Amino acid sequence: MKKIETKLAQLGNRKDNVTGAIVTPIYLSTAYAHPGLGESTGYDYTRTKNPTRTILEEGLCDLEEGCCAVATSSGMSAIQLIFELFDLNSEFLVSRDLYGGSFRYFDELEHKGAQKFIYFTDEEDLKNKITDKTEAVYVETPTNPLMQEVNIEQVAKIAKQKGALLIVDNT
Repeated sequence: MKKIETKLAQLGNRKDNVTGAIVTPIYLSTAYAHPGLGESTGYDYTRTKNPTRTILEEGLCDLEEGCCAVATSSGMSAIQLIFELFDLNSEFLVSRDLYGGSFRYFDELEHKGAQKFIYFTDEEDLKNKITDKTEAVYVETPTNPLMQEVNIEQVAKIAKQKGALLIVDNT
């Protein structure tokens, strides 16, 4: 098994089968040619997929030992994508100190009746507020704007005890 340092140093190397480049170039193209009508190389338009992003996603998947990874254009688009995965009226516990854009998005979802957000201040408060109805716990670390650190391992244990997922924003 490769060490993490080796994986990081080699990320994307020897992936360019077209040119044989050892270090994969950064692809800036927005559109891709197709071999024929209705035939795709897997890359159609850069907003949906491009080779540079594919290498990043594959690398993150490998590093995190996951089944897949998705790279988005911004932190807020990643947050929106995650919350789209949950059923309507799901309950989330959210750390109190968080980016204003996240707070406004959660507030909007709650006002629309789409989701329920309960805020906690620390691990003890989290333990007191988490229930079997909690779908996920959402934290930032370090937090924005106060740069407080969250003990991810402890929060993960608390969430797991109730069967809740853990979402960590580290953008």
